[in-house]
Amino acid sequence: MASQATSQATPGSNDGAILELFFSLIQCGIGKRDTLPRTPDAAEWEELFELSKKQTLAGIAFAGIERLPGQQRPPKEILLPWYRLCDIIRKKNAELNSKSAAVSRKFKSEGFPNCILKGQGLAQLYPDPTLRTPGDIDIWLDGGCDKAIAYVKRYFPECNPTYHHVDFPVTPQLDIEIHYRPTWMYNPFTNKRLQQYFNTSANKEFTNTINTPEGDIPVPTLAFNRIYVMLHIYRHLFFEGIGLRQVLDYYYIMQQGMSEKEKAEYISAINRLGLNKFAGALMFVMQRIFALDDAHTPVKPNTRLGKFVLHEIMIAGNFGRYDPRYRFGENKYSLKRVTETIKRNYTLLTRFPNETLWSPYFKLWHYFWRKRHK
Repeated sequence: MASQATSQATPGSNDGAILELFFSLIQCGIGKRDTLPRTPDAAEWEELFELSKKQTLAGIAFAGIERLPGQQRPPKEILLPWYRLCDIIRKKNAELNSKSAAVSRKFKSEGFPNCILKGQGLAQLYPDPTLRTPGDIDIWLDGGCDKAIAYVKRYFPECNPTYHHVDFPVTPQLDIEIHYRPTWMYNPFTNKRLQQYFNTSANKEFTNTINTPEGDIPVPTLAFNRIYVMLHIYRHLFFEGIGLRQVLDYYYIMQQGMSEKEKAEYISAINRLGLNKFAGALMFVMQRIFALDDAHTPVKPNTRLGKFVLHEIMIAGNFGRYDPRYRFGENKYSLKRVTETIKRNYTLLTRFPNETLWSPYFKLWHYFWRKRHK
């Protein structure tokens, strides 16, 4: 049955009519509707394919195509490459499930209780986990940053740790990020609360396991992901750019529901971390694009901030790779990149001042932190 919450067009770098079709197609892909508001022509289908790749939602959009009546489906010359891309996505997911399980076992045998962040754990919340576009492996290790960095330096003495993670390039075919802190905040006061939350949650997260066809994987609990994944999206708003796949991940976390006690704990946590305004913006985006129902919306949607965040998402695309406003260099820690990031952050000043005002101080402090840990 088609959803009554048809998405309205949103200003951005894409034509409004295409965005309306794209949002409707994604709603088909997640089971919220069965038809598009109108039948796209071949040129529009080409644009929809490109937009689905830009937002790393090609697999979800293809699931939507499969629900459409025959007369609304794309022509064969577009459908076949879309199908081939989905086949690659399915194979990559199976490969990453297997490697995630193996990497987790390896670190546990080396004395690091751990869990896999985001990625393959969140994929299991999807109706078809094989159609979520996979990324790299982010693994959270127990033991703190000094122990984790010392381990990585045994293999890569020239590694460049950051406050929350360090790359572990054991093979060119697999990107592994070792996290000793799942994420962070610029504001030192809220960051202290956040790190305390992570520390008290760690044992529970390291022992929560899911089953995949390729092996068991330790992943965070839903309660943890309600906070962590929101913060991950928030960080991307400040640093690189948000992709719709990240928001769809959060949609499926919210779709799992929560008890009244869990809802109270969730609201308390986001208030303590100063995330209530961003949470409202995220709820707006999920209602607008994914037709999230009120029963799974624990925070009142913030229309003003939500429109801004949605605008940013549609301009920037996954990891901000398509954002024409910023030309970041390859080195994310170069002076040019830092300067561009600060400039980007100050566009957020009137909307999210709590984090924005602290960002330059954190970056200065982080510069000396990185020098000390080289």
